[in-house]
Amino acid sequence: MLNNHKRIFLIGHSGAGKGVLAEAVAKKLGWKYVNADYALAPSIGRGTTEILGEQGDAAFQNCLSQILERLTQEDSIVVCTDDSIVCSAHNRKLLPKEFTVYVAVSIEVQLERISNFRPLLPCKDYKAFLQNLRDERDALYEQSAAFMLSSDNGDIDAHAQQIIDAFKNKSVGI
Repeated sequence: MLNNHKRIFLIGHSGAGKGVLAEAVAKKLGWKYVNADYALAPSIGRGTTEILGEQGDAAFQNCLSQILERLTQEDSIVVCTDDSIVCSAHNRKLLPKEFTVYVAVSIEVQLERISNFRPLLPCKDYKAFLQNLRDERDALYEQSAAFMLSSDNGDIDAHAQQIIDAFKNKSVGI
């Protein structure tokens, strides 16, 4: 029997596999999959690049908080979040009230995955850049999540089932 939570949020670094895992979990549960990044533009009327470029990170974080608050009112959804979702203190208060999963990934696997689908940022040492993000965010991901798993081996089906099993057996939040 599923617990009283009606939503699952996946958090973690870029390249961890949050999106593909959220889709797999949603499919197994018969729930709706939501990519919070894609929900941003229709809800706010502007895309990520516009918000960041015109108004900066604080405005972007505010937009993410608005999306997160709206999504916590929906039922039967599995949400893939932006990797910076935990940078907001407000979001770090909301996420532990939900069933939140920290999808961890080693830096080596992360580098391999993101090089396949995202242009590298214009910096000399991309690994050092990612390590700095880890230093800033890892503890925040951990404190915001009820469950953590490593996605390094890429076994989407097994990881999706782990998330569902933890969701069924875990009482978190409020």
